Amino acid sequence: MNTSHIKAFAALGAVGLAGAAHAGDSVRFDVNFSDGEIFFIDFAAGETPANAQTSSTADPGRYFESIGWSNIDVDVCWNGGSSYTGWASEVVFALTMEEAGVTNWYTSPSPFAGDDTGADTPDTCANRQALAELDTPLAAFLYKVDASGDVNIGMASTWNDGTGLRHSEINTADFYFVLGGSIPAGCDGATGSCAEANGTPGCDDLACCALTCDADGGGDPFCCDSSWDSTCAELAIALCGIFQYSCDAPAYSNDCATDAQMVTNGETLAFDTTLANYDGPTISCADSGGPNVWYMIQVTEATDQRLTASTCNQALYDTALTLWDMGEVGDPIDGSALEGAEVACNDDGAGCADFSSLLNYNMTAGRQYLLSVSGYQGSVGTGSLTVSWEEPEPPLPPYTCDTPGPDTITQNSTDVMTVGGVACAGGGITTENAYCRVYTQAEVGDSFTIDCVRFGVTNPGSYIEGSINILTSPSGNPAPYADMTLLASAPLGIYTTAGNEYSVVSFDGGVAVDLSDGSALVVEIDIPPSLDGFVTFGGGTAADITSGTTYLRSASCGITEYATVGSIGFDLEWFVFIDGTAGGSGSCTGDFNGDGVVNGADFGAILAAWGTCGGCPEDLDGNGEVGGADVGLLLAVWGDCP
Repeated sequence: MNTSHIKAFAALGAVGLAGAAHAGDSVRFDVNFSDGEIFFIDFAAGETPANAQTSSTADPGRYFESIGWSNIDVDVCWNGGSSYTGWASEVVFALTMEEAGVTNWYTSPSPFAGDDTGADTPDTCANRQALAELDTPLAAFLYKVDASGDVNIGMASTWNDGTGLRHSEINTADFYFVLGGSIPAGCDGATGSCAEANGTPGCDDLACCALTCDADGGGDPFCCDSSWDSTCAELAIALCGIFQYSCDAPAYSNDCATDAQMVTNGETLAFDTTLANYDGPTISCADSGGPNVWYMIQVTEATDQRLTASTCNQALYDTALTLWDMGEVGDPIDGSALEGAEVACNDDGAGCADFSSLLNYNMTAGRQYLLSVSGYQGSVGTGSLTVSWEEPEPPLPPYTCDTPGPDTITQNSTDVMTVGGVACAGGGITTENAYCRVYTQAEVGDSFTIDCVRFGVTNPGSYIEGSINILTSPSGNPAPYADMTLLASAPLGIYTTAGNEYSVVSFDGGVAVDLSDGSALVVEIDIPPSLDGFVTFGGGTAADITSGTTYLRSASCGITEYATVGSIGFDLEWFVFIDGTAGGSGSCTGDFNGDGVVNGADFGAILAAWGTCGGCPEDLDGNGEVGGADVGLLLAVWGDCP
């Protein structure tokens, strides 16, 4: 199984990682840091590290080839006033580079990547060392020295503990960057595929062209000086790793993508990958996948269709399902067109035995798709595949909450979201996850009428549907889940977001919450598995919270009952605001509008409900009819609610 809890962090500007292809001489610049401090730096807000140094290259326009570090010795700290320690993995280098004409700060991978630990107790620091030299190649001809000729380098933390104090202390750290040679003349502005002879110097992929023409890297300068011939194309394919489709000696009739088996809606088919080829590009999930067989789906319907492809509980090994968009219905299938055509991949379907798979995708009318069945880390085996599609239900319209009650309950000290949450995920795609916050009687009061709930959410993937649930817990703890009482549930359309955004649900007539028995209010968001994204809550850290904490529940990661997010090692908090009326409806008999007074407005409500009205609040005597007896009961409690 390939599921784990993943922290959703917005990258400040991740350095591209690829094999560099810089022809000519390279030059290295070294920078040393010692006896300094590392702070959280908000580069997006224009902040810069106080420990930054400037290297003058006197070589504006020259491209970066790689960055690296060695002899790193830092003390990672747990500041008093913070609920958590800093992590070694949050220590990064940062440097200024120009990309597409714009100069920005870019952060390196952490020298302590994967070390999500720090100090053991508050007001202490713990030493971490990474002494060996590690070189990180950058994407060729992407980042360059700006017009100033200067490169600024600093050290920073990617996590803000809210105290304003240093995250770590630098004992020593060595950093370097390497500037590569210039672009070969034949590559600048060249046209024609690198994988084919074109009769002119160079090819259209700048990095691949430079690598192919670099004699020191195994290439041939002839390809840039004279003509890109078939020998140059063969060199480019080998040196640049250009995808070339092949499927040799197929073992099954649908072993090759070019001979995919056509499937009909609702069909179940037996498959066997034991002797299959692994043709097509490496898939994005299942740790690169394994030998595969292929199926063709054509959307001949007039409307878009929602696909469900499943080996769930139908396979005897760890399967993976991958979907590829292959153009309009009837287009010829060219195996080389598979590169870049993947649109969805699923390794482990939620609730599926033996790590079998469940893939959903919204297919476009008139398009055709290839579906491959493969396995995790090269696994092979047998099983059955079921494929069906139907017109998707229209998305739920967003809620509004235009006139909520005057009172708001929240455990946040700010409404500015800075981080995404943690979620159970496989292959970077979230499985089912539920989150909740608990509000005590002291925070809510004996009663409260909830009109709407505002909350943070992030969804970079496709639209999915979840729910916001209102519950009460007799113990003040959301576990065991079976002990809680569900008061209301609102279906929620989780749309694609641009980072962390606020969403809202509203409840017609309000939800009356009675905590007079000492129970607690629980607000829950229930999120189903994503089709193609990392869906979680939006919020901040413990520094942004005045009370309470965030709980997580996800059976896919073995958390069947709610546990605090902090208990699994993450300082992340869901932001929630509950709008309504304190002491609202239910706190006083006859106060139908929840304004704390029984008066003419409530008498009007009785007149509006006059007659047969079983179960409505205006039926004060509970006889199924609103009539004179109910008026008498209303007059008996006339005035301010006690």
